[in-house]
Amino acid sequence: MTVSSAARRSAAAPGTKWAEVDVAALRENTAALRRLAGPGCAVMAMVKANGYGHGALLAATATVDGGATWLGVSSVTEAVDLRRAGVTARVLNVGWTAPSEMPTAVAHDIDVTVFDASSVAAAAEAARQAGRPARVHWKLDTGMGRLGTRAGDVDAVRDALMAAGTDLVTVALFTHFAAADAPSTDFTTEQHDQFLGTVAGLRDTFPHALLHCANSAALLRSPETHHDIVRPGIALYGYPPPHCAGVVELRPALRLQAMVTQVKTLDEGTSVGYGREWCATRRSRVATVAAGYADGVDRRNGNRGRVIVGGAICPIIGRVSMDQIGVDVTAGGPVRPGDAATLIGESDGHRIDADDVAASIGTISNEVLCAVAARVPRVAVSTGEESP
Repeated sequence: MTVSSAARRSAAAPGTKWAEVDVAALRENTAALRRLAGPGCAVMAMVKANGYGHGALLAATATVDGGATWLGVSSVTEAVDLRRAGVTARVLNVGWTAPSEMPTAVAHDIDVTVFDASSVAAAAEAARQAGRPARVHWKLDTGMGRLGTRAGDVDAVRDALMAAGTDLVTVALFTHFAAADAPSTDFTTEQHDQFLGTVAGLRDTFPHALLHCANSAALLRSPETHHDIVRPGIALYGYPPPHCAGVVELRPALRLQAMVTQVKTLDEGTSVGYGREWCATRRSRVATVAAGYADGVDRRNGNRGRVIVGGAICPIIGRVSMDQIGVDVTAGGPVRPGDAATLIGESDGHRIDADDVAASIGTISNEVLCAVAARVPRVAVSTGEESP
């Protein structure tokens, strides 16, 4: 079996490892989710955690091209990076904004989350210093148990927002679901009912506030939760959550590749890797691939994970090192230094999705994608283009 030209690293590929990001897939996934959300419902594309490992700027640009009008991040730093890169879409920091960061958020026109009197006061003070209103989204805790206002504290936060007057614009009321991807949607319904009940008591005070609560799973499964804005995350990147497959067509957008740096023929009994946790049971061809746990290859993949190389799916052998892995390529076709091994994605008619990797090591695709390290260059490609 010969190695296809697509599996060879071209001179344009950056270094010994890279992540291809299919911007067409991101655009199309966003457009499909926007259509599902329905008329009058905006899409807030969650691009936190470096765009779920795809590169925040690439993800932001592609999802806005696909129809997203909002972007969600988890820190002011992430938001400022987008602003400095020229992104003009509305950006919400869904995480905590420290009082010391509020002036930065106001200066860069970043919406912030508030959930208690102190966060309201910090936003109002930053607005007064800047001489312009701060835009806030009030988060209600309906059962997630993390950031958010519990039922007993709603009146205090409402009073703080009213006291801030024109220094604050209460853009939205929102919540977050704890189990929208569970087999049953009962708890999501319970949370949603509590959210709507709280909102009903606040409508006279905040008549123009938008509502948002639907993550990827709720967007796909629970149309009654769509309201004014939906906040898809993992679905944008081509991975529907559990119990949500098939609602709309989604395509994975990331392919993680690394170069083969050496190929050896080892005699039976020869070990590979730290701790000698793999020993050849037969004469074997073993390739060293230039990606390790510092690049996002979880150590649990040792003697468990797989890669595509030599036109075949081949096992990772031995422990995963910081910068390298060993791969048994005995059953594959010709492999030589400079060939590209695919750790996530499709190559030569084979596919290893982030879902596959997650299932083999006992985690979720979100973690697998987010783990792709910042030191791995992201390369924008589009469906049909030849890969680096």
